[in-house]
Amino acid sequence: LRTPQAPPRPCGRGGHPDARGGRRPRRRPRPPATSAAMGPECFNATDLSAIGVLVPLTGTGDSTRWKALACAALLAVSQANARDGSVVPSFSQPPLLRSKLSAQLFDTKYTLHGGLEAFTAAQRARSAALVGPYRSTISTALASLGAYLHLPIVSYGSSSVVLSDDVRYPTFARTYPTDGDNAAVIIATLRGFGWNNLIILHVDDVWGATYADLIFARAVHCGLPEPRLISFMFKNDESARAAVRELSQQSANIVVLLAFGPDLPGIFNEADALGLLDGSHAWIGSFDWAPSSVNAHVDAGRIPPATAAKLEGMLQAGHAPNAERLGVFRRSFALLSPDACEAMAPELSGMDASLFSDPPDDAAFAFDAAAAVSLALRKSQAYHHHHHHQVDDFYTARAVRDISFAGASGGVSFDGNASKRAGYVRARRQRRLTHAIGAGGEGDRNVESLALELRSFRLVGSTGRLGEVHVPLHFSADHCVATLSPEVAGMIWPGGASKPPRDAIDVQEEEERRRQERQRALVWKLCVGLGVPGVLLLTSGVALLISYFRLQSRRKQLLWRSSRMPLHFSHCDPGGKYHLFLSHTWLSGQDQVHLIKRRLTTLAPSMSIFLDVDNLQEFGHLAEEIAASDVVLLFLSRGYFASKACAIEYEAAVRLGKPLILVHEGNENKGGLPLEQARRDCPEPLREAVFSGRPIVSWQRSDAFQQIALKRIVAEVLVACGCDLPRSVARRNLHATAPTDGGNAAPSAGPAGFEDGMKPETWLSGTAGLFARLSLPTVSALRGEKVDHGAISLGSDALYLHKEARLVPKLRAGPLTLAFSRHNHGAREIALEIASLVAGCSAAEWPLAGPLDGRVVPLLLLDATTFGGDCGEDLADDVRQWCAQVAASREPPQEECSAVALRPSFSSSLGGSSRRSGGGRAASPTRRNSLSRRPSLSRLPSLSCARGPVEPPLLLHAALAEETRGCSVRRGIPRAAHQLKTAVRRAAAPSRR
Repeated sequence: LRTPQAPPRPCGRGGHPDARGGRRPRRRPRPPATSAAMGPECFNATDLSAIGVLVPLTGTGDSTRWKALACAALLAVSQANARDGSVVPSFSQPPLLRSKLSAQLFDTKYTLHGGLEAFTAAQRARSAALVGPYRSTISTALASLGAYLHLPIVSYGSSSVVLSDDVRYPTFARTYPTDGDNAAVIIATLRGFGWNNLIILHVDDVWGATYADLIFARAVHCGLPEPRLISFMFKNDESARAAVRELSQQSANIVVLLAFGPDLPGIFNEADALGLLDGSHAWIGSFDWAPSSVNAHVDAGRIPPATAAKLEGMLQAGHAPNAERLGVFRRSFALLSPDACEAMAPELSGMDASLFSDPPDDAAFAFDAAAAVSLALRKSQAYHHHHHHQVDDFYTARAVRDISFAGASGGVSFDGNASKRAGYVRARRQRRLTHAIGAGGEGDRNVESLALELRSFRLVGSTGRLGEVHVPLHFSADHCVATLSPEVAGMIWPGGASKPPRDAIDVQEEEERRRQERQRALVWKLCVGLGVPGVLLLTSGVALLISYFRLQSRRKQLLWRSSRMPLHFSHCDPGGKYHLFLSHTWLSGQDQVHLIKRRLTTLAPSMSIFLDVDNLQEFGHLAEEIAASDVVLLFLSRGYFASKACAIEYEAAVRLGKPLILVHEGNENKGGLPLEQARRDCPEPLREAVFSGRPIVSWQRSDAFQQIALKRIVAEVLVACGCDLPRSVARRNLHATAPTDGGNAAPSAGPAGFEDGMKPETWLSGTAGLFARLSLPTVSALRGEKVDHGAISLGSDALYLHKEARLVPKLRAGPLTLAFSRHNHGAREIALEIASLVAGCSAAEWPLAGPLDGRVVPLLLLDATTFGGDCGEDLADDVRQWCAQVAASREPPQEECSAVALRPSFSSSLGGSSRRSGGGRAASPTRRNSLSRRPSLSRLPSLSCARGPVEPPLLLHAALAEETRGCSVRRGIPRAAHQLKTAVRRAAAPSRR
């Protein structure tokens, strides 16, 4: 700094010698952008007796508090001039002041722009050092200017750790503890109360963002879960309200508030409107605002008195002035009066006399900041006097950091050691960066002499105004837990409670653990109490219920098997348009997809289905139609993944997370392809999303297996759309056997899926006749509560169709002969196998030799070779003979009779007509033979003849030759015969009616 007699010089010119003895000129820091904007003429030579005090006299809504801080700073300068050592004993010790100090107030208006204006005014007044400012955002800008001008700045409220950088801010110091020190106190206090999950609500500026990061890091360092950070803009009421609304949607109820006085109305008014001040949430903040700030807002009408009353029990934690030294300062401050403060500075007019008996605690830090500047200027004046005007520009700044004295808040020193010991490493969750913060600088205050304090807001008497109660704290060994004093037991908490709020997340976790324990105990009691008899009784009841449902009247559409009620579909999203989107390529799948839509329209009339030829208006709207659909069906045929239109459809479905149903066309002669090839054709980035963990529905050209596939599709749509399922639908797997992976997986129905000893109620319940296996529902049903669709896997056997195969309830008793033709390949083996397994049943070749007792049932095996080859015409002649003998001797209709033992349903008529055989149509599923070799099988009753009553043929549909990928039908004959034994045994058994 230059001598008072030196003339002004432009900013940023020339170097200066290093007072520490170095020969190299000290490099002047690069001027900040703000200095260039001000111009060189605004910086004047300094006066070693002039002190600038930067204080927000306006713009805060609480001018009383800031006037008290300004008066405390002026009191320190006054006592330094008077050598009054009542508060600071160093004032009465040498060296003496060579010239009296003068202090002038400059209003920062609590904004960055106001702080720059106050700094400019202080420079024009030739201030040799500055006391303030309060906000860290303002101090960050002014400290850069101070470093460029070698101007010492001592703040009484700026706590951001950004200002600890000694390289960027070599002339900055502060008497207030850093945010790193206070963050440790806040986390220790939270852990002392047993709170673990917190939300940090902070102002989005240099101070608030850095302070929130410090608390975040300290919480992780002490083993707490990572807090949620919610920010708002400074002095923006709408931003503060939006942040509180976001806070109300979180599960945590422990709120750490980092805000300034102007932000309080928006925060507390919105919190009161949302019920966050009624005792459900605990609020804890820093010492950057006081109850007087709330009272000032109440007086101005910005906060209702009822809302302010609900703040009783709010906490603040941090480092506070030493109680002993603070008492000395308060006794000295009490000697002042409003007139005395106004005499020191006219801006301090209108102060309340009661303020001098109980000044804010921050006034002690302001007093110490002015005292530090006064002692440093006294030392600089002495150095200037003894060294004949050769004064180093950095001398006063170094003098500030080198002094140590007993101040109003405690022992004041600027070595920063305490902050360095409290430093820690923070790992940011979002950026995954690791860097040290809160390490402390040479201008940071040593906090060892300060006290740890918890403040709780209280209503003062019947005035309705807020005050505060001070409770001392003590650190544990690891500085992560604070030991609370017994005074905490008598505290009042938000909502008037006598106990602190519990951590909501911890309470939820505890309740969940207790609920799970109760459920486990209940399940154990049920298992022990009911045991095997209960399980058997429940199984019997479910079996009887299923049997009763199967005997009900049939419908033309799919019904709920449990209630026989129609299916009702709902949309996943409110704007849904279609329940099912049919994605296919016209090259190989158009005819079958059209068939799928036509069949589904009949089975589920209330299902809305999208098909491009029927519903698409413009090609460019494919992605929009996908978005309006609940489920997307991909018909995997040749060329599907090569189609551009299909690519748009399945890419949009994967991107939007739509449920997918994969229908595989495996017949290569009909446009199909192997499943593995379809997997390879799928683009690699989408392959996992399309195929992983999804059931594959096999599409066949047989009506029997199409029924199964269609029921599977309807079941998947029901689950995906989240419809209201009947309460009897269980929470177990109700899916029919289906491949979940391509290639080697077994087909959805067929001989390989049967088990030995399976009951007829199981393998006869599906729509595919003998070979359609549908698993039985599980016995556990919902008890009326709301259905959780994510826990239900709905299968096709939960649905009912009236065309399902069933046993004829009335069959006449007596011996039974199965007649087979030697021209029917495979029928002989099946007839002999059945005859060996069923009592009272025999097998005989047609034509029958000799008279036979009982009934005669011809057995006809239908497969791909039936009525084909050299024996086809001979087999057709045998079938015509059966029909002729049946027609030749009809019995009266009133006699007990039955059309066929089983009522299968097939896709085309054996005789090429639409006449039914036993309620259904029979034909070979894979090959059309000559019309001359396909005799007509009419629905005829049982008849009697010379060799016994001849009944219509028992049709065995061997359609799985195609399903087993070309395997011989012979390989499935023994198992098929074994599956038929129970049905035939029932046919031969005497009627109990």
